[in-house]
Amino acid sequence: MCACASIDGDGAAAHTCRRAARRRRPLLARVARVARVPAIAGAALLALTAATAGAGCGAQDGGEPVSPVLSGSPAAQAELRPLLSRFANGARAERIALEPELLAFRKRYAADDLARVAGVHLAWIALERGDLRRAEALAAEVEARGRSATGDLARVVRGAALRRAGKPRPAFGVLRPLVSKMIDEYVRSLLNEEVTAAAMEAGAWTQALELMSVWLREADDDRRAAVRAQIGAQLREVPFDHLVRALRAGRAAGEVVSPEIDLRSLVAERLAIVARERRDVALAKELLDRADAALGTQRDAIFELAAGAGAARVEPPTVGLLVSTRTPASRRRGVEIAAGVAHGLGLLRPGSDARLVSRDDGGEGSVDEALSSLTAEGAAVLIAGSDREQATAAAKFARTHAIPVLLVHPPEPAALDGAFVFVVGEEPARSIEVLAAALTERGARPVALVGGDADIRDAGVRKDAAPAPAGASAGAAPAGASAGAVPAGASAEASSGSAGAVPAAPLAEHGIALALPCDGTFDPRALRPPGIRGVVLAGDGPCAEQALRAAPRSVTIALTFEASITPPPGSLVATAGLFPFLAAPSGGKTPPRAGDPKMPPPSGADDPEAPPPSGAGAALAAWLATHPSPPSFWAALGRDAGVLAWAGVQRLPKTGTEDPAEVKARRLAATSAMSRATAELWTTSATGFGGQRVLPRVIGYRENGKAR
Repeated sequence: MCACASIDGDGAAAHTCRRAARRRRPLLARVARVARVPAIAGAALLALTAATAGAGCGAQDGGEPVSPVLSGSPAAQAELRPLLSRFANGARAERIALEPELLAFRKRYAADDLARVAGVHLAWIALERGDLRRAEALAAEVEARGRSATGDLARVVRGAALRRAGKPRPAFGVLRPLVSKMIDEYVRSLLNEEVTAAAMEAGAWTQALELMSVWLREADDDRRAAVRAQIGAQLREVPFDHLVRALRAGRAAGEVVSPEIDLRSLVAERLAIVARERRDVALAKELLDRADAALGTQRDAIFELAAGAGAARVEPPTVGLLVSTRTPASRRRGVEIAAGVAHGLGLLRPGSDARLVSRDDGGEGSVDEALSSLTAEGAAVLIAGSDREQATAAAKFARTHAIPVLLVHPPEPAALDGAFVFVVGEEPARSIEVLAAALTERGARPVALVGGDADIRDAGVRKDAAPAPAGASAGAAPAGASAGAVPAGASAEASSGSAGAVPAAPLAEHGIALALPCDGTFDPRALRPPGIRGVVLAGDGPCAEQALRAAPRSVTIALTFEASITPPPGSLVATAGLFPFLAAPSGGKTPPRAGDPKMPPPSGADDPEAPPPSGAGAALAAWLATHPSPPSFWAALGRDAGVLAWAGVQRLPKTGTEDPAEVKARRLAATSAMSRATAELWTTSATGFGGQRVLPRVIGYRENGKAR
């Protein structure tokens, strides 16, 4: 082992040192031949030839010099050489069996420098025995004598002891600087195995993959198959995203790497297994595109999976979830929706039969590819649409592939056509209009809108409204209407659920004079010059908190569904069904039933002083049993979508099928079951679609206690 271990990187000094090491190897071989033992480049053999090995191995980085271990005793050299050869070429049991001879050597030559060489190998034996404290202590004793080739071996043993003692991060810090700087194969083997394991246990996935590549490349031919097997087992623990990034990492132009030493071949094999388990069509196509030659025996199965992108498949009882990663807002919504869907499907309850498969629309794929992947995994019902763009694409996919999809955000109006498209979500503008109208009724005008979708702020109108029941209008609130209990059809409530589009109503009609974005730090002065009397908070929690701090105490605050903060006293809070899960405020009022006569009235609708529906407490308790805080509106929508999706798949046959006619029949059965399903929902007082395709919903408001 050369003191090149003291030189970092691939600079000129390291190159010179390694070249000197290569020149010394013939001498080491000659020493070994004289002793009639196998030719190895062991640390001790370097020590035995230190007179010639010292050249080219001094400190070349300006740090502490690395000293060769010198021996003044030819007898010690002659006795130790065969012991070290047996150690380097022996298996674990054979190395442990050398302990008495090494102990005797160290005692006999206690004053000789070669006693340190024996000592570090005794530390290695302690490591093999599992006596980690002794291994670490013996290694530290050798290291304390100064930097040397033997001292670097001691560092390897000490790092391995730390790792095996459950301290992967300190172990990684000790071992990482030595990577690719050890000449001896048996030392490199221990180092590469231990440093890779330390990175894995520390969760340093990127470094772990890099170290696997080094380990595979530096392994001797007779050990490479075993190393590949070890790395293959470790790759099962590496997160999927890191494996995909490793696959996509390109090589230099024209670089040719043998599959036997190419980590990407092992990564491709692991991803091929994942693609087959998940029926991930998009991943199968990427594997064929990037690593066709590395797939080996998996290639035919991956080719069939990729070729069957449009193949019909249903597995019991499987729901597919597509989330969006395109913007920070859609990513946040996606996380909340996923939590709600899992709750609605009962996945957190013991014994749940539901199966949820998920994809995102980010990376290099499209919505169609992600949804195709979900259907290839056997999803009979899809949940998608954390924003309008994705919802519109998902609706088109549902019509094209005749598979039911539940949309958590309304799509473009033209996309609502078709028997397979179900809208669970709500237009963001509806709660804004309800609250703006309520503020206007109370004389809290002009009104400022803070946050919300850019298309609403920029146009100042309700864009692309979802269908509403006959009789509903967007007119002004009638004179004399009391806050929180507005007659059906008044602008202080909005409902959706049957055919017939509601005309787009300019937000100015509801007293909104100022629309402010909330993309960064909110300017406290923004709400003061126009003499604003009411503020509708339509942004997310951080946005709402900033605007609330900036608002003068004289203004009345109103919170839309998106503003997931604790309502201040005297504020108006948008309501829909059981949402939000708040205690009944003094003087709180629930909205009346909508104009749709088929929709049952909310609990307490005839009693303005009634508390929230009796199911709210139980629903909130069930959620808080597995979550730290009440659900957001997006989580509540996800929960309702999960409940309705479960109604669609729970009674499907318990065996999977790829028969096109049977898949078509099961998707139709799921569609019919969802359209007729009834259950307690959180975001509407309706119990289901009622045979329609848009979930009926009344949006009202209530006042939160006394004014601030």
